[in-house]
Amino acid sequence: MAGTLSKKDGGSLRPQSSRGMFRPFGEDFSEFFNRFLAPEGGSWLAESMAASMDVAETDNSVEVKLDLPGVKPEDISVEVHNGVLMVRGERKDEEDEQDEKRNYHRVERRYGSFSRTVTLPSAVRDEEAVADFKDGVLTIVFPKVEEAKARRIKVKS
Repeated sequence: MAGTLSKKDGGSLRPQSSRGMFRPFGEDFSEFFNRFLAPEGGSWLAESMAASMDVAETDNSVEVKLDLPGVKPEDISVEVHNGVLMVRGERKDEEDEQDEKRNYHRVERRYGSFSRTVTLPSAVRDEEAVADFKDGVLTIVFPKVEEAKARRIKVKS
């Protein structure tokens, strides 16, 4: 891998990582998305109703956790097909009669539907999965499929 040599403050030449030269471009792209796609000062990423997700694996199971604050259990759908987990749902707006009398100065809470899809890292027994929703966190535990045991086959002559 070719690198660049740089000299800093009269010191010796030293290799410089080429990764550092791309850092300003990443910052420019972030600023572009934040400024032009969310012009009212909000973050483009925060505009979406994407649920944060963790996927963990143990010897016996795969565990998926999603943060779904403000979502009701009846508004969540969980499906597994060919090792791919899809979680869909909706956070509904809390409308009341007082809303017409309110003059909002800032609205940051997001409402709407969301969908997260992830390929599970191991084969699981999806029919035995358990889903629990507590304190705004959806936890889905999938027992793993027992790996087929290798066995020796005697070759006859």
